[in-house]
Amino acid sequence: MKNLDQIRAKNALKAAHNKKFKGINDGDVVKKVPAMIQQNGLLGALAFAIDKEKGYKDVLDACIEHYASLPNVAKANATDLEGFSKWLCGQDSAQLRAVTTEILAYLNYLRRYVKKEDGDENGN
Repeated sequence: MKNLDQIRAKNALKAAHNKKFKGINDGDVVKKVPAMIQQNGLLGALAFAIDKEKGYKDVLDACIEHYASLPNVAKANATDLEGFSKWLCGQDSAQLRAVTTEILAYLNYLRRYVKKEDGDENGN
């Protein structure tokens, strides 16, 4: 059985390879999302991503996809930002904290892999 770090790394590699994250330097938006979550909470970040189309949606879609792939966690039936937000609003505060912690841990890997992929494309 794989541990959570292995699952996070696998999903982050897959997302970094398959998606093009929008922004000035493609991966820059991935670096901004963890700070946004820490300052405004996961629900605030989701609301911002629904409103803005500057790559935040792509990053948080990757987070939702990752969360859905985890074993033994409470699952949201929705895979879109709005549905996931509605599901989170119905959870208790402990569940919201658990989901937020997992999303931040995943973003730590995604940020590194997106940065690495950008560096490879530029010849660095």
